[in-house]
Amino acid sequence: MRYCYPQEQQELFTNRQTELAELAHYLDTLLRGQPEHAAIFGPRRIGKTLLLKEFLRQTLGQKTAVAPVYMDFTFLCSSPEQFATGYVGHICYWLTTQGKENPEPYLTPTELSTQLLLVGERDLYKAIQPITRLLERAHVDRQALLRQTFRLPQVIGEQRGIPLLLICDEFQEIRTLERFAESKNVLALFRAALQSQEGVLYLLAGSAVTVLTQILSDPAAPLFAQFAKLPLGPFSREGTAQLVARLLPEATDSEIAFTIHHLTGGYPFYIQALCRRTATRVAALGMPLSPETAKEAFVVETLSPSGRIYDFCRYIYDLSLQQAAGYGSLKAILQVLAADEGLTVADVARRLRVTSATASDYLRWLREVSLVSLQAGRYYFRDPVLRYWVAYATQGIEVSAQAAGVDIADMIAKLDGLFQRASTELGVSQEAQVREILRRFAEQEAEGRLLGLPQDVVRLPRVISVDSYRSSDGQVELDAVARLATGESWVAEVKWGGRQVGRRELERLQAKVKAVQLPTCSTLWCVSRTGFSQDARDYASEQGILLTDRAGLAALARTVNLG
Repeated sequence: MRYCYPQEQQELFTNRQTELAELAHYLDTLLRGQPEHAAIFGPRRIGKTLLLKEFLRQTLGQKTAVAPVYMDFTFLCSSPEQFATGYVGHICYWLTTQGKENPEPYLTPTELSTQLLLVGERDLYKAIQPITRLLERAHVDRQALLRQTFRLPQVIGEQRGIPLLLICDEFQEIRTLERFAESKNVLALFRAALQSQEGVLYLLAGSAVTVLTQILSDPAAPLFAQFAKLPLGPFSREGTAQLVARLLPEATDSEIAFTIHHLTGGYPFYIQALCRRTATRVAALGMPLSPETAKEAFVVETLSPSGRIYDFCRYIYDLSLQQAAGYGSLKAILQVLAADEGLTVADVARRLRVTSATASDYLRWLREVSLVSLQAGRYYFRDPVLRYWVAYATQGIEVSAQAAGVDIADMIAKLDGLFQRASTELGVSQEAQVREILRRFAEQEAEGRLLGLPQDVVRLPRVISVDSYRSSDGQVELDAVARLATGESWVAEVKWGGRQVGRRELERLQAKVKAVQLPTCSTLWCVSRTGFSQDARDYASEQGILLTDRAGLAALARTVNLG
């Protein structure tokens, strides 16, 4: 697989064991003859492609009775004709070579036919002839071309007597084909093929989170309710530490990995770039390997034009805004949010001196290109590193790649302040999300581990109402108090800062609840972004306190059909 998944990428693959297990489940549905299609969501450079390629490698290595095919729609969707050529070519390439050879001879119609005959694939050659004949015409019937193209996996599967797994990366790019005459219903044609096929499993992935969500979740869209949705988030603190250990094996101080996780938000691309910059500064400038050096490396990597993070942020910023209308106003909104996140539509309208309707349109466009997210009526950057870059680089602030710590001390101080404030703002948003998750509790079954419980499955209570609580003297605040159908209550505390929750925080939660003497309070629940120390887990087990980390909260949200 060296042309698709080089060895150095394979060696960097880290952490995603849960996600691989989920993908293996969907592969099992194909092997059982009842394929359940799935789609992976996540922002750019979160590791979707690496996950898909690792899953592809493992599938090929297991030698299961499945023919896997990988294709990146970014390069296929320039026109209907090019899409058909690439779609057919990639299917033939993977069936013929399993990714072991150069794919180039398979990606032009004339060379493809010749190549198939050369390697003795006469059945494949016959199967693609209806498509190649259409492509040879002076005027191509695009409806017929797309129908035949989408039908090909079924034809080949029946011909070979083997199920096909089609991995379609950056699937949202298929909408580009709608700009061409005679192909405006491309998603409807794809759905028609999908619903009529047996023995074919589609695994989609996309970086434009909002766009892919609309394609698959809008009730008016052709692919509504056809795919299970699998969100892919950043690495946890533990996952980050695993990757840091591979890239910086000499970083034995656990605070270094924690600092890198805190700065990068757990995004694998940023972790890699920051580790490499840190290693360079240690080797070239003779600096000690420490959390402070990691902070200095982050400032340099993000604000120096030579940095990989700098280049990536500029690429995302420019590309995303070019795809949306109102370029200047959108830049202004991003700069406002970079300085002050968690604004409402009305807040943005006042800052830009436009109507709320206009501000709402601008924010909707930014959501469509996955730059901002909406949480509890307030808007935030999806990517904390991009927020930092926008706050400074778009103001013309740059630093030298060789800058020493003393030269960027002020930038490091501002970095600490910005990320601390971001943690506080996100905490407010997460409190609202936890309340909304509680409101949806209605006796669903959930995995016990999501609440820190040993049971495989637990039944959630039925919740009547949920509110935050503040005592009359203002001394005690509780993030969420849920009243249950049984008359009892759950009390939830959200800790969304940068450090793990310890026993002391759980004791404080107990003391707060005891101080306000809530009637029939039976359950305490602590939600932590970065997880819990061992002493906290031991204490929670003794006291019957429920514990949920960030990944568990996302899984609970899916369990109650939120998001």
